[in-house]
Parts: sequence; structure tokens; C-alpha cells
Amino acid sequence: ATATAIPYILCRPIPLQTRKPMQTNNRLRSCRAWLQDNGYQALIVPTNDPHFSEYVADHWRCRAWLSGFDGSAGTAIVSADAAIVSVDSRYFLQAERQLHPGFAVLRQQVAHAPEHLDWLIEHLPAGSTIAIDGRLCSASSLEKINARCTAHDLALQTCADPFADLWPDRPPLPNADLFALDLAYAGVDRGDKLQALRAVLADAALLVTALDEIAWLLNLRGADVPYNPVFHAWLIVAPDKAILCCDNPMPSSVRDALAASGVALRPYADIEAIVTAQKAPLCADLEQLPANLAATADFTHLRSPVALQKAIKNPTEIANLKKAMAKDARALDAFYHWLNTERDQRQLTEWDCVEQLDACRAAQGNYLGPSFAAIVGHASHGAIVHYHPTVEESAPLADGLLLIDSGGQYLEGTTDITRTIALGRPTAEQKLHYTLVLQGLIALSRARFPTGTTGNQIEVLARHPLWQRGLNYGHGTGHGVGYLLNVHEGPQSFGRGATAKTTPLQPGMLITIEPGYYVPDSHGIRSENMVVVVEAEHEGYLRFATLTIHPIATDLVDEELMDESESQWLADYNARCAETLMGD
Repeated sequence: ATATAIPYILCRPIPLQTRKPMQTNNRLRSCRAWLQDNGYQALIVPTNDPHFSEYVADHWRCRAWLSGFDGSAGTAIVSADAAIVSVDSRYFLQAERQLHPGFAVLRQQVAHAPEHLDWLIEHLPAGSTIAIDGRLCSASSLEKINARCTAHDLALQTCADPFADLWPDRPPLPNADLFALDLAYAGVDRGDKLQALRAVLADAALLVTALDEIAWLLNLRGADVPYNPVFHAWLIVAPDKAILCCDNPMPSSVRDALAASGVALRPYADIEAIVTAQKAPLCADLEQLPANLAATADFTHLRSPVALQKAIKNPTEIANLKKAMAKDARALDAFYHWLNTERDQRQLTEWDCVEQLDACRAAQGNYLGPSFAAIVGHASHGAIVHYHPTVEESAPLADGLLLIDSGGQYLEGTTDITRTIALGRPTAEQKLHYTLVLQGLIALSRARFPTGTTGNQIEVLARHPLWQRGLNYGHGTGHGVGYLLNVHEGPQSFGRGATAKTTPLQPGMLITIEPGYYVPDSHGIRSENMVVVVEAEHEGYLRFATLTIHPIATDLVDEELMDESESQWLADYNARCAETLMGD
């Protein structure tokens, strides 16, 4: 495909009818029968696919089909007499709304902690055997879980796919067409990317398992996964060759270009045989390597160098991203104009907003689809951090706060923005919370910090205004963003995970700043901009340059809480947004 030819719109999830609780849970009953037939006492059902993707193809949404909870993170466990889904604070309210009868919510108290294992250890009698699909558990996780289980006289076994039999109308594996991302968008040729990777690997071969890393490295894009323009594949990069295991159709021009770059094509299912026959020392990220594949060869653990290479955007990508932001600005301007006009004419719903956001972005050109399922939360729905309306379940828009978190996938890049607005007159409490969140956004946006600083070290700047009032929020403050790839990209982040503590922020990294505050059964507030790390005016220091272009509402601001510099930052930012729109 040429740079301007987009052969598809991004894959959207197929509704799995998990929203409405079932009167009788036949799926849970069938799962327990499977346990009994196979001699297991419990089954762990992860969220991920064999590539440990955040968003997965419909074929891999086993946890959602079984439990009813369709959030992007969480682990289900089924035993003979109990069933749970373990989720973090982002999903407490959503899980309680969605879970099928027979399932209970296990609320994680510590982020990223495997508290579902504590539940298993407490719940199962000694001598029990626990099953997990060997493709959906990494080699590293399998070792850790097995160690915990063994210490409590429990056995962990990998099993074949339980849902091959349990899920009768399971969607097939996707197989969408691929296209090449033109150099005008990618900025660096795939051959140069492969050579840069080989320089890090020396004489070893690397098995690349993450779908976004494969897509970035080869300048290819697909549509196998909702919202993420990636495709199912494995990639081995050896000193003298590369092998792409992939079944997706692609134009002959793409096949020829891959061959010219030394990339051979093999079927997706050949990966085990290829790994077994590999002569060069094999490396892989054992936290991203399926346990069943790890058992076929002797792998040395290596955190993938591709993740960091991909995270640092090149000048072409940054220039294109600014164009994508301008497109998003026009789309959002059109959307909010529509919202204000239509609300005077008819009753709108949250779902109406989702559809109109997509239409406004599609009108900008080179648009592939949303970068994630839009969060449009009115009033109390705004307090559900990852709330997504549907056609069937969508609140009417009345007076109250409206939180909209959305983004788009353009050939020019990936966008992600959140704004909260007031429909009607806001309360004093809402203005207080809004202003504290805004102060956090401003504080982190204008930070200067020495080279070598990690996101975890400066995240406190966004939380500090809330902390002074005894308030806080349960999610991270920001995440990396891919270039026409995953909207959530590591290793950099403003979070509490391991990479947020160990990955220094570097020039060219994209990251969001999105503090928030949520009052259950009342309202939710979040403000989010995308920024890029750049050199600061003082040698050895870095700062953020804001890329997002859309005004921040001022009618929710309590001016008495803002100091002069904060008010000036807000005025300057909104003026810059208005100037950009006028210039178009």
C-alpha cells in the first residue's frame, strides 16, 4: 500500500453479550465440568493473548466471555465452589456492574500485586492442582506462580486451550490484510531498524513476541487487534537473517520489500519448529514469552531492546504527530460545537457522543479508527475510570459533569486526550476537584528535571495539589504512546510499575499527563494532554513540550485557588489552541 492508501478501518471488538447478567450461568457450570473431567481443582484465566497484548482479538477474550467483565486488565479464577475476577482500582465499579452470577470481585489492594494467588492459596486445600493455558502464561510468570504454589503444597500445570471446547461460537482468529507504513510516516527504513537491533544483540538471535514491536520494527501495520494496528506474528532476528512467522495476506510489493531487507516469511504455526532449529544463541524477554514456547528451546532472558528504540520517536514521527494533533483539534472543535448545538435540539446520550467523535475524526482524512474505546461518562459514570457506554447501556446527557477520554489512529500518529466539561452550572465541590486536577496537570507539564530522571520520580507533582486536601486517585498519571500503534506503550510511564521506576525519560519519548479525581455515585474528573520530552534551556535538563491542542474549560476553574503563574499557563495554553484552529 502507498502512504495514502488505507486498506481498512481498525478492527472493533465483537460484542460478546457480557454486559447483561445471565439468570443462570451455564458458562460457569461448563467450566466446572471441564475441571472435574480433567482432574483440576481450579483454572486461572488471564486477560492476554499469546503475545501479552493489552487489547486482544475477539478470539482471545475468554475471560470476558466466561465472567462478563470486559475491562482490559484482570484475572479470573474458577474453582469447584467459587469464582472471582481480580481487578485493580480502575475497574472496581465496572466489574461489579458486569460480572455474571456466580462471580465475585477481588479488589486488589496493591497495584500490580498478584493477589489472586493469595486467594487461591487460602481457598484451595493442600494437594490441589491448578490449570493455566501454557500459551497465556509467560515463562517468568509460570516460574513465580509455581514457586508460590509449591510452597503451599499446590501444583500448577499448563494445559491446552480449555475454551476450544467450552466456547461453542468462539470467533475465529483474525487474518486482516497488512500494509507497509511509508517512509514519509515511519521516518526510518526497516533495514536500518534491523541493523540497529543487531548491533545490540551481537551474535545472538532475538525472538520478538510483542505485536507492536514487530509492527514497528518492520514498518508494517495490520488490523487483527481492536484499536491497535497490529497483526499476529512472531519474529526472529538473527545475525544474518530474520524470519517473520505470519499468515496475514499482504501485497506482493510488501513481500518483495521484506525479502530485500532479508526477512523470510513462514507460517505463524511454524514458530516452535523454527525456534527448535535455531543455531544462534536465543534470547527473549521471559516476561513476554509464552511458557509452552519457552519449553521448546534454551532461552536467555533479555528485556527487548525494541521497546526502548520504539519509544524514542524520530524527527519525522514527531513532525507527523503535530499534524495528527492539529487534525484532532479540528475534530474535537467540530464535536463540541455539535454537542452544544444538538443538546438544544434533542436528548443526547453518551453513545451519541461516541459515534459523533468517531465521525468528526473520520472527516479529517488518513483516519484508521479510534485508538481505544472512547470513555464518555456522564455524572456518576465519570467516576468509573474505564467506563464505556454501549448502544444498549448509555445514559442521557442532563446537567452534570461530562468526562470524555478518546483518541484516534491517523497515518500521522496516535492521539489520546481527556477533557471534562460542565453541562449546566457546576457545584462548588466540582469546581474544587476540577481545579486541583488542573493544577496537577499544569505542575507536571511545566516541570524541569535532570537527565536520568524517571517518570516515577516526578509523578508526585501531579498528585500534590490533591494530596494537600487529603485526596488522591488510584490510577497512574500517564503512559507512553506509540506511533500509529498501541495507545499504551512502555517502557516510560508516570506510574508505579517497575519500568516507571527504572526507565529514564529521554528526548523523543511521548507520554500522557492525566491526573484525575473520582467521587463514586457523583462525578469523575480527568484532564489529559500528550507531551513529548525535549531538551530544556539548562544543560543537562529536560522538560515537556505539550502536543495536544484543545482548550481546557475555564468555567469549572475556581480562580481563587489558582496562583498567577497557573492562571497564566492556562491562558497561554488556551490561546495557543485557539491560534492553531484559526490558522487552519
